[in-house]
Amino acid sequence: MKKQVALSAIGKDQPGIVAALSKVFFENQCNLEDSSMTRLKGDFAVLLLISLPENRTPEDLRRAVEPVAQKWGLVFSMRELSPEEMELEASGTLPYTLVVYGVDHPGIVYRLARAAADEKINITDLRTHVTTGAQAPLYSLVMEVEVPGARVAEAFGEKLEALKKELKVEVSFKAAEAEEL
Repeated sequence: MKKQVALSAIGKDQPGIVAALSKVFFENQCNLEDSSMTRLKGDFAVLLLISLPENRTPEDLRRAVEPVAQKWGLVFSMRELSPEEMELEASGTLPYTLVVYGVDHPGIVYRLARAAADEKINITDLRTHVTTGAQAPLYSLVMEVEVPGARVAEAFGEKLEALKKELKVEVSFKAAEAEEL
């Protein structure tokens, strides 16, 4: 039976972290299936979904990762996925991308995330960034979501128009194009 683990790690950004972690997975015949890795100011964060071979346990992998994490100053956590979690698919949902841009102020992420949750829209990826503007810091947000149907997408689009005015931001909400890696 297939075994998968979710591993997250964070530490001071420095060249070589990805090489060091991926070497551990390679040496243990593990497959790095899905990943998200990013630098946040001076930190580097990773979120990984790893498949283990038949002859390895999650505890084997934990023991192999620990010295690497210690050497690189990473704090990590790992958990085994249940069979039900491994089978989860986003079937029946529509992929959309939400882009928001405007003057930075508290509450932008909360208000958008709350509106999405109210419509049972699942946020699958969220990236934000603050940059220096001429008069004030500028905030940008890109959110990838799974919408449970066209009617929900339309209703959410209407809510976004109201939020756009309240939050004083520019908003774009569009069906995602098929992507190829």
